[in-house]
Amino acid sequence: MAEGRDGSARKLPPELARLLHDLRGPLNSAVMHLEVLKRTVAEDPGSTDSLRIVLQQLVRLSEMLPAAFSVAALEASPPRLVPLRTAAERARQELGLEAVRLADGTWPEVQGDAELLELAIVQLLRNAVEATPAGGPAPEVSAARSDDGVRLVVRDWGAGLPTANPKLLLRLFHSTKPGRRGVGLITVERVARLHGGSLAFEPLTDGARVTLLLPAAD
Repeated sequence: MAEGRDGSARKLPPELARLLHDLRGPLNSAVMHLEVLKRTVAEDPGSTDSLRIVLQQLVRLSEMLPAAFSVAALEASPPRLVPLRTAAERARQELGLEAVRLADGTWPEVQGDAELLELAIVQLLRNAVEATPAGGPAPEVSAARSDDGVRLVVRDWGAGLPTANPKLLLRLFHSTKPGRRGVGLITVERVARLHGGSLAFEPLTDGARVTLLLPAAD
């Protein structure tokens, strides 16, 4: 199962579900046999620690696989004209995102998959809201044309980002937020790539700015 934009379960395509099932078989078998080995080296602290670490990593891998498959399974439908303001308004209707402000002015349109773009915006808004301290300014989302396409920008006034390097920020199961699996930004990047776009990060002294760059509609 994959995680939907509201955190609910979303089914994988049948072929990926079968592949995931097949991959889990040897993983579960390895875990069971390591549990047996752990009992045989109970008197050896060094071996016990090594087996414990291996078991932890295998369990972590078994949890990462469904998340990775859920991102890989995202595919864009035939493109159509998507008003970005409408997509942002729909994303803001998700529980807990109502406080996000939409910038005034005329927003551009893009060619793409409206459902995937809303999914990406939901993830960006959720990150911004979670980064906002109690009583702090509400995050703002805006969109405008630029020389290189259309830029949808989410600005928050939270603790900021530790880096602007996507390789350090876009890591599966890497999250500083309790209860989060670190899948949100990876999902956004996947949506951006499916639309021929990209994702950029900008740490600020008073928060952060995340930009989803998309090709402009003809």
